[in-house]
Amino acid sequence: RDGKVVGEGWHPRTGEPHAEVFALRQAGERARGATAYVTLEPCAHFGRTPPCADALVQAGVARVVAAMRDPFPRVDGAGFARLQAAGIEVASGLLEAQARELNHGFLSRVQRGRPWLRVKLAASLDGRTAMASGESKWITGESARADVQRWRARSAAILTGADTVLADDPALTVRLEEQQFVDQAGAQQCAAQHRASLDLDLVEAALAEQAQGRGP
Repeated sequence: RDGKVVGEGWHPRTGEPHAEVFALRQAGERARGATAYVTLEPCAHFGRTPPCADALVQAGVARVVAAMRDPFPRVDGAGFARLQAAGIEVASGLLEAQARELNHGFLSRVQRGRPWLRVKLAASLDGRTAMASGESKWITGESARADVQRWRARSAAILTGADTVLADDPALTVRLEEQQFVDQAGAQQCAAQHRASLDLDLVEAALAEQAQGRGP
């Protein structure tokens, strides 16, 4: 509003308020007459949370700029229509390519009916992933390992083989100096075939999350 950011927010995880709600809470009365910038068309239906379009109308926002239209069938233009019916100016298409990159997972589920998958593979030039003795050694360099951590931070779940879990006892956490990447409260780790030992670091971490009320 008047060239200043008065509120901001993001959607932490499924079932929690959407970005618009957090931004409006922070803005308070300053939201009245302001412009809201969102990556995705505000929702217009009751799901696990109320419609964000209604929240924007009630807050008195004057203009909404969305990066892209929401392809979810229950929204898909309905959010824009709700806003326009209330006299709110609507614009879309600003930084759409970047918004699509940010929302790969959501768009894949809606448009293709499956999650967005990233595959991390590392092997030596002769196709090996470990030494002949079975001992594990770093194959990639520091920059490649840092990239893995950044992609891991942007993922909602990590899937690995049970044999890898039993052999390496990996933590499957995000290890980065950039603290903005480290919030993994919503991430889930899975081991194929559900074979694991209760003494593994991965299992102990999951139990700790459950004890704090954050795990599945």
